[in-house]
Amino acid sequence: MTESQSPVKVTSKRRVEYRKSGWKVHDFEVWSGEKICKVATICMGGSLLVWVGGEQAKLSEMALGMPAQRSEDALGTTLFGKEHNVTSLACRLATRLSKPVYVGSGLVFDRFTAPLVEKGIALEIKQHPEYFT
Repeated sequence: MTESQSPVKVTSKRRVEYRKSGWKVHDFEVWSGEKICKVATICMGGSLLVWVGGEQAKLSEMALGMPAQRSEDALGTTLFGKEHNVTSLACRLATRLSKPVYVGSGLVFDRFTAPLVEKGIALEIKQHPEYFT
């Protein structure tokens, strides 16, 4: 159904107007010689959801980063999971984008791959800002 169209079958006298979704979905891969991970984002207007994972769609940890109103530091909390890699990533993305950022991950990154993933996401934000704002 296109925008501003109503269904053909009328079930009531109320008129429902259909609008295009305001959510923006984007997916990409982070490479460093070989593929490190897949990333999918959903920009929901006032917030952003980032999923970082592999071939299988798994979710083992989730964190929320909130930009602080009076300082440049963001606040973050782990919603579930044991690792804290996604919490620091959520805080840095929230500071950079000035909006709440949820980061979910199905992979565990070590001290070598975590900076590469963050750099890949930062590069994608720079190249395609329309999917993150």
